[in-house]
This record gives sequence, C-alpha cells and structure tokens, in this order.
Amino acid sequence: MEEQMEEEQSEFRHWDELLPDVLGLIFCYLSLKELLKVIPCVCKSWSKAVMGPLCWQYIDLFQWSIRWQPHQLDRMLRMLVTRSCGSLRSLHVAGLQNDSNFSFITENAGSLRVLRLPRSEISGSIVEETAQRLSTITFLDLSHCPKIGAKAIEAIGKHCKFLVTLCRNIHFLDSAGKVELEDEANAIAATMPRLKHLELRCHFISTECVLKILSGCPHLEHLDIKGCLEVELDHQFLKDKFPKLKNLLELRLRNVGGPYIGYHEFIDWIYGFSYLRMWVECWLNGEIKLPLSVIECAIPCPSYVLQFLLSL
Repeated sequence: MEEQMEEEQSEFRHWDELLPDVLGLIFCYLSLKELLKVIPCVCKSWSKAVMGPLCWQYIDLFQWSIRWQPHQLDRMLRMLVTRSCGSLRSLHVAGLQNDSNFSFITENAGSLRVLRLPRSEISGSIVEETAQRLSTITFLDLSHCPKIGAKAIEAIGKHCKFLVTLCRNIHFLDSAGKVELEDEANAIAATMPRLKHLELRCHFISTECVLKILSGCPHLEHLDIKGCLEVELDHQFLKDKFPKLKNLLELRLRNVGGPYIGYHEFIDWIYGFSYLRMWVECWLNGEIKLPLSVIECAIPCPSYVLQFLLSL
C-alpha cells in the first residue's frame, strides 16, 4: 500500500518543482501586475522563471501608458523588451515620446508579429530608417501618430510584406488641410497588397483614393473610413467589383439625419468655436460621456453634427 502511494505521488510535481519553461508558459497568461509584483515573491523557482523570456513574448503596457509618466514608461518598456531576449511577439504601448524607444523596439523585433503604438510622437524619419527590421509583423497600429507621413507608410509597405492589418486612424481636427493624407492612401494602395483589415478614420482623402486602395489591396475584407467626409461610394458597385470586401464602415453627416455639408465647410465651422474643439477632443479621448440631450444644452450646434462627433 505504501509503495502504491509513493508511485502515485511520483507522477506529480509540486509547483515549485516544475521546469522554468513550463512555468513560463503558464505565467504568460497572467496580468502584468501579477508577473511583476506577485509571482517573484512566491518562491525562488518562480522568481527565476518569471525572469525568463517565455513570460514576455506578449507585452501589453497600454493601461500603464495612460497612468505613468513618460520616463517611467520608457524604463519599464526597455526592461521588459530586454527580458524577452528576442522572443517578443506582441507589443502594445501608447504615447511613446521619442525616436530612440521606437528604434530600440525594432532592434528586438526579430519575432514580432503585432505592434500597436497609438498616440505616439515618433517621427516619420525613424520609421523609414528602421522599417526593414519589422519584416515579420502582420498587425500594425499607428493611429493618432501625427509626425508619421506618407514616406514612412511607404517604407512599411515595402519592408513589411506579411502585413495584413493596418490601423492609421486620426482625429478629424488634425486632418484639416493635410494634402499628404492622399499620399498616405496612395502608398497603402501601391505597397500593401496583402492587407485584409484597414482603418483610416477621419482621413482627408477622396473617393478615387479609396478605390485605388480597394484595387491595390485585393484581399481587403474590412475597410473603416468613418469620418472620411469627401468619400462617396456606391455600395452595390462595391459589392459587384470587390466581392471580398465584407465590412465597409462609412459615416457621413447626411447618414445621421441632417443635411450634408462638405468637409471644408465642416472644419471651418468647427474652428469657429475654440471651446468646441476642446469638447470634441475630450469626446474622442473618452474623457466625457454624456447623453446627447445634455451636450446639446451645453454647446449650441445642430444635433445631427453632435451625433456625428459622438459616433467617431
């Protein structure tokens, strides 16, 4: 009987006796806070395992990006990417403040598949210089990155041959008068034939540009052009000519119950109210969530325009 119990016990290992690689595979499902503050304090074997690269293949610093100061975020980012030892597969961090951080990421991007850097201040020139290091990525989010232009997008298209998802959303207030957004759209059409998912919210682009994208990206299934006020598309024409396109997100002012006004007229009207810009930016950042009736009382503008702004 005792021998049988010993045999049964020998088939199992205590948690602290598991191989570091096995622990690493388990720990990668935990939150960042648990990995940094809880696991290292349990025992020496767990502390050793959490220092290994398997725990840091998927790094999500988005929530920390919102709360931390830039210098704190920089230190955390570099520490965790270094721990990944080249095995990094997914990185999500917002608000990068300098080019050196982006360059550091690309130096450790040999296995990177997903890169999300919304609201970052990285320059187009650093993206052009280092795009060849991102050849393995399939998902890229550069939304609300105001310093990135058409040349950077073109460099990404030329070097990132496996890219299937691109998010390049901007605020409509930031797109006013920027002709280079047409160049960005043309660069996407010319260099990203494998795209299946594309987001270009609030870009100042023409219908012709969108059709170029659809022709140049024959595998495109999802196209989000919400807020692209200059674009007019016939849905039956799209269904017949581009049958792979399953989801087109398009929103115009006349779709929400009011008369259509052109892009330039809309932007001129918006800039006539300096305080309205502040409100709109707060809505878009998710800092203000109020019922439409309350907002209509606070800001004197047509309800259909408010509905449009709140839907972005």
